[in-house]
Amino acid sequence: MTRIIACANLKGGEGKTTLARHVAYHAASRGRKTLAVDLDPQANLTDSLLTEAEEFTSSAALFDAAFSIEQVRPVESEKNLWLLPADARLDALADIPGDRSTLVKRVRASLRAIAGFDLIVVDTPTNAPVCYLGGLAAADGVVSPVQMDAYGIAGAVRLTQAIQRVRAHTNPRLVHIGFAVNRFNSRAASHGDLLAQCRAKRLRLLDSVLHERVAVQDALGRRMPVWRGPRGRVNARAAREMRALCTEVLAGVDL
Repeated sequence: MTRIIACANLKGGEGKTTLARHVAYHAASRGRKTLAVDLDPQANLTDSLLTEAEEFTSSAALFDAAFSIEQVRPVESEKNLWLLPADARLDALADIPGDRSTLVKRVRASLRAIAGFDLIVVDTPTNAPVCYLGGLAAADGVVSPVQMDAYGIAGAVRLTQAIQRVRAHTNPRLVHIGFAVNRFNSRAASHGDLLAQCRAKRLRLLDSVLHERVAVQDALGRRMPVWRGPRGRVNARAAREMRALCTEVLAGVDL
């Protein structure tokens, strides 16, 4: 049975796409046949996984009333990992006939119809409601990175409310895997205080924490997961943290 994980947040810059690509890489490295779906018009996940210009099916096709599973031609990124890329057509979704709820249900049906994969990882946008709601409507679980600042925590609270609405109206089976604390600085007193606020607000926090590590950004520049970076103590720590988080995320949907 194919599992679908959405990576979502309502505030940009929290590390959502970085988490999505690492979850996809991690699942693939464990032998899980994995499809990464980029529903973000900014196409950052596409840029990080698509190494060459190839003919492909745009993820915008998932919103098409005439969608057929035979249309899907994902790009193979590496062993066990495929990509359904984003392109400019996602920006035109506002012009597609039909109300938002119709489009959300359409992409939910399209994503759930995709077969042949153990896992589908969906990277959703922060500022395109049809796309992020469609991803949540289709998903078995949603994971959300959050940084320790006031805006990040406010976004986390809003996302929690959005998840509750999705459960009530379109996807009662949606599980909130949890919030992944990202770019945490244990030496910053404010980070400790804000982490305590998250717990006081009863935000569902994952056990694994990603600390501030330059190795993560370096890996993005090399278009590879952080655990394939140069050997060294800093890289090793970043790799352990990311692997542990990805393992915890997959466990949230019984993988």
